[in-house]
Amino acid sequence: MSKRNPGARRTSQDSHDADDSFVVGVLEASSWAKANQQLMTVAGVLLAIVIAGGFYYMNYRSQLNEGAAESLEMIYQSISINDTEGAKIDLATFLDRFGGTAYDGEARMVLGELYLESGDPQQALAVLEPIGQSPGSPIELQSAALLARAYEQESRWDEAEDTYLSIANRSDLDFQIRDALVGAARIRSAQGNGDGAIALYEQVLGDLDENSPDRGQYEMRIEEIRSGSRT
Repeated sequence: MSKRNPGARRTSQDSHDADDSFVVGVLEASSWAKANQQLMTVAGVLLAIVIAGGFYYMNYRSQLNEGAAESLEMIYQSISINDTEGAKIDLATFLDRFGGTAYDGEARMVLGELYLESGDPQQALAVLEPIGQSPGSPIELQSAALLARAYEQESRWDEAEDTYLSIANRSDLDFQIRDALVGAARIRSAQGNGDGAIALYEQVLGDLDENSPDRGQYEMRIEEIRSGSRT
């Protein structure tokens, strides 16, 4: 007489139950699809539009950046032949057309420098402030240095000093940090804050090698400030 295997029977029953559940699920999904065929069609069309729109936008941005690069190269050629007035006009047009592209910051930096060189700090401020007030990237840090110069030319001393100190705090380049600290020290000294200026010059000295030929000029500036405060 053969023995029954209850475990095998349960396994077989569980398998049938799973198959039945799967079939029921498929039938329910099929019924839902038939009942909502129009909705699924619309959803499919919308998905296709979104995907196509994404590809179109990526292609558009790529072509826009290529056009910006070519246009900026032509402007550099104008600068190289000393056509600075033409370059300023072209750069202003460039920003209207290609503002927001990967070349926006570079164009602003170049245009801001041209304005400063031609003695127009107000125009320089308008161009440089959007990228120089909170610098992070190399282009932004260079633009911030120009922005600080523009503030100086406009006698906006507090903003100039704050911008120089922002560069010193954010930059990883020794020469850029040094130039920014010296700029801020120069402003403090001119505004009568001798102790504050000395503190910055001493910070510069602390970052220089003991044998650096630049140490002498900063030590001399410190002594000049101290001598001036004693007279």
